[in-house]
Amino acid sequence: MNLNKLASQFHNADFIKDDPVQFPHLYTRKTDIEISAFISCWIAYGARTQIIKTLNKIHQDFNGNPTNYIKEKKYFLFEKNEECLYRFYKNKDFFQLCETLHNIYFAKHNPYPSLEDKIKDLLKTNSPTALDVLETIIQLFPNQNGIPQNTKSACKRLCLFLRWMIRKDSPVDLGIWNILPLEELIIPLDTHVFRISKELGLTTRKQADMQTAIQITQSLRKTFPKDPLLGDYALFGYGVNQ
Repeated sequence: MNLNKLASQFHNADFIKDDPVQFPHLYTRKTDIEISAFISCWIAYGARTQIIKTLNKIHQDFNGNPTNYIKEKKYFLFEKNEECLYRFYKNKDFFQLCETLHNIYFAKHNPYPSLEDKIKDLLKTNSPTALDVLETIIQLFPNQNGIPQNTKSACKRLCLFLRWMIRKDSPVDLGIWNILPLEELIIPLDTHVFRISKELGLTTRKQADMQTAIQITQSLRKTFPKDPLLGDYALFGYGVNQ
């Protein structure tokens, strides 16, 4: 089984049309891409058809301008809305997420031009690891439904967000951030990737947590030393072929 061949087969623009990454690809402004990508990754669990259905509705509400949607607090009608948005998310969870984004971009005191700039300002090192960045994002969204409380779990959706933001020269990922070198990224680990990774001998661990994600990423570096998350597409392709 050739991981390089599988990666090249699935790492192409055709991947976008059936994946939630299609939504941030609608935009060119950095803040629009960040907002769309973060919300899309937040929603990204379960069946892709249902994820995309929910994100279609959210992006219709954005009306082509996620930044303005956040700036003008057009999400405010969901503040106390207990109705289901998607699976175990309520509309009020979406409100809380958007309110935090508003406070990052449009705070009266010390607003930030981008989410990346906010994270850089909070980091205590100029050479952060992926775990440093993940922990900082978690710090920014305390008690948010759908955001892990720490990096003991695999943090699948946050790792996916970083893959989208950081992998450059990709037909799929957006590559608009410079906060980390791409070789430092950690694979977005879900049960599907975990099962395939065990089958291929990429991990010896028994649970899908952060240490397992790191071990799988280290295994992928043997095939993709400069870009281990290219292996994410290979594992996806292997799953499709199976």
